[in-house]
Amino acid sequence: MRLGAGLLVVLAAGAGTAGWWLPAGILLAGLLALAVSPAGAAPVSGRRATLRSATGAVAELSCLALYASVFAAYLLPEVAAPAAIGFLAVVAAAEFAGLRVDGYYRRVITGLLLVAAVAFVALCLALDPAPRPPSVPPGVAGLPAAVVLAYPLFAGAKRVAIGTVAALAVAGAALYQLGPVRLGLSPTSLRDVLAAADARAMLPVLGAVVLLATVPAALLAVSGACRHLEPATGGHRARVLALVPAAVLAGALGPTAVLLVAAVATLVAAAVTVASGRYRSPGE
Repeated sequence: MRLGAGLLVVLAAGAGTAGWWLPAGILLAGLLALAVSPAGAAPVSGRRATLRSATGAVAELSCLALYASVFAAYLLPEVAAPAAIGFLAVVAAAEFAGLRVDGYYRRVITGLLLVAAVAFVALCLALDPAPRPPSVPPGVAGLPAAVVLAYPLFAGAKRVAIGTVAALAVAGAALYQLGPVRLGLSPTSLRDVLAAADARAMLPVLGAVVLLATVPAALLAVSGACRHLEPATGGHRARVLALVPAAVLAGALGPTAVLLVAAVATLVAAAVTVASGRYRSPGE
């Protein structure tokens, strides 16, 4: 779900940064996520635990803002800022009411998103590529930036290998159909992919996929942020602290800028998790 929600904007941002090297950036980001997976992180206490919780909360909040920004950019671009804030309010209310994405629903939603990904890849490969502008796409120099931008797709994921394969397939199909220059022109360029493939009738399906990906991903991000914040702030204050910064980010910035913030935040959180398990600060 997080992969699907992030991929809706990562493809455009990565193509605009690394061109044809976008799949390599996604692959390297997946390998990096495997290398620094927090699943086996040793428990810590004291200042290291506080720092780990703080950076983890910031990472979840930035991802929450990203999902809201993606929702607004795809479904309500004319009123993107109010739509993103409204999305966050609804998600926070749902989380407060006890709505959770448990294991069964995760499997169902993930299965539906995988079906949508397979259909997208098949559609792109079944038709001739759209005409491409003569502009020269970015080259390998943008590969490190593409790795950074793609990292939030896999941060904290349990099945990184499967997610990486799925992301590579979708990215390859989008590049084949649209080319890196056109793919990187707009944060919502997946709509352009469908238009180029003479599949405008599929745009409502894309809207459904956006909803199916962003809403559960946002619920998971809110829950994750609250887990990090509750020990220090309490349940109700944690929800407020989770909503306000995310609303500011999503309301003030576009999806590409929010993606950059989320990329930096998730990388910092991963670095802190790895470092806190290996090194002791003075006095601990």
